[in-house]
Amino acid sequence: MFFGFFMLVAVDIAQLISPRIIQRSIDYIISLPSPNNDYFYLLQFTLLIFALAIAIGIFRFFWRIIIIGQAHFIEMDFKNRLFKHLLTLSSSFFNRTKTGDIMAHMTKDMESVRRACAFGVIAGFDAVFLFIATLVFMLFLNVKLTLFAIIPLPIISFISIFFIRLLFKKFKSVQETFSSMTEKVREMISGIKIIQAFQQEESEAKNFDKLSRHYVNENITLIKIWGTMFPLIFILAQIEMAIILLVGGQQVILNELTTGELVAFFSYLGIIVWPMTAIGMVTNIFQRGNASYQRINEFLSEKSDIQDIPKAEYRNLQGDIKFEKVNFSYNGQMVLENINIHIKKGQYVGVCGKIGSGKSTLARLILRVIEPQSGEIIYDSIDYRKIKIAAVRESIGYVPQDSFLFSETIEENVRFGQPDTTYEEIIEACKIASIHQNIMELKDQYKTIVGEKGVTLSGGQKQRLCLARAIIRKPKVIILDDALSAVDTDTERKIIKNLRNYSRGITTIVISHRISSFINADNIFVLDQGRVENSGTHRELIKKSDIYKGIYKIQKLEE
Repeated sequence: MFFGFFMLVAVDIAQLISPRIIQRSIDYIISLPSPNNDYFYLLQFTLLIFALAIAIGIFRFFWRIIIIGQAHFIEMDFKNRLFKHLLTLSSSFFNRTKTGDIMAHMTKDMESVRRACAFGVIAGFDAVFLFIATLVFMLFLNVKLTLFAIIPLPIISFISIFFIRLLFKKFKSVQETFSSMTEKVREMISGIKIIQAFQQEESEAKNFDKLSRHYVNENITLIKIWGTMFPLIFILAQIEMAIILLVGGQQVILNELTTGELVAFFSYLGIIVWPMTAIGMVTNIFQRGNASYQRINEFLSEKSDIQDIPKAEYRNLQGDIKFEKVNFSYNGQMVLENINIHIKKGQYVGVCGKIGSGKSTLARLILRVIEPQSGEIIYDSIDYRKIKIAAVRESIGYVPQDSFLFSETIEENVRFGQPDTTYEEIIEACKIASIHQNIMELKDQYKTIVGEKGVTLSGGQKQRLCLARAIIRKPKVIILDDALSAVDTDTERKIIKNLRNYSRGITTIVISHRISSFINADNIFVLDQGRVENSGTHRELIKKSDIYKGIYKIQKLEE
């Protein structure tokens, strides 16, 4: 960047030398007796200006390549920093933040920051340096004319300060409107099937049209502010030139100034007009960049709800998990209350209950995606706060309710949790998840692109791929959060059988509304309205838990 600015200074100095050469050329031509065929000195002046033009071109090329190129690297670093930060934030942040807002930060706001770092910095530095340097050259040329030339400067400064505040407020509003538009597009694409099924295409188009019009109106207001500022500065610059023509012309008539000096002064005046008019552009770009920078910093200042304490250690879990008087509430509503359970290492455990009883919340607490408001979670006789979050999650293979797949191949999706795994291990994991045979029937087999969110696969196939992805990690704990709901009963039985054989010595927690998923479990916990209503084996619960017995009877009748 320093070298780039050095090139920029070289361009400015070369530009300031040119008027002095022109001055001497004109004065030399006027001083010659007429007629005269002596072109030697004139040719020298011409070649000198030609050489300066080439030098300016070369220097300008280098500063553009260096400074504007570096601005793109700044944008890249800033994007990486924001993206990395987003990955560390807890789920509560994404629950309250619109995806469109995040997308706007990663695109429009980043672009504004880059423009401020590139053209804003260049124009700002160039305007200040060129203004001071030109002023020095003008003072050496004629002090009286220079004093007249700087008369409009205080007025230009006042205009700039006045418009800066308006530009900042309005641009922030423009960026927020753009975020709303982005979020609307994302929501429409995600829900396109519902929109088409309910024939709401026209209605959604009208809603988006309103947002688009609002965005255009906000931008037009911004353009009006900037459009008023720039002409005002330009008018003042033209008035300045008229004053110099009047005063300088009188000095030439009175032989106080040569014609060449007046022409040179006008050249400097033409040069100094750029820094004066650049104030408007620089102000606009910097205010846009500053508004975007503040918006990005708001995201960067966000902290995850779940963080390691300073003394937390990295320990691999062995699979023993205990809850002691654990309470968890969401927005003041109690979800889990006074939970006391003990899952021993290597046990195959089931968790069941009605909808809204807190089953998934229990899984998320084990995974440390959320943390309890009170009570203790103990891993292998160690308080959960003393173990690093990364260590907990690395030891757990988690299969959520929502089967999310990346827009990659089947192989890459299974490999996601364990990048260094072998192809043979991927096949073995898929066999355990009872999906291998389906994959082999596909044209490209494991190289098949699954499409966005696994659109080319059925619900059951997506769930089984997610299970294979968890198995491939060879975890100490496997959590299946209603992960076989889209699988038929025969396939479910095969998976459960494979899983029981595979998970010997591995703590397996199966959360499901189907009792068949854990009918032979070592222990089953029944949740009801956020409390553990009962626990025991299948046979024990049939006798002592009315809730469990009721669920089991309904499912038998369905069969």
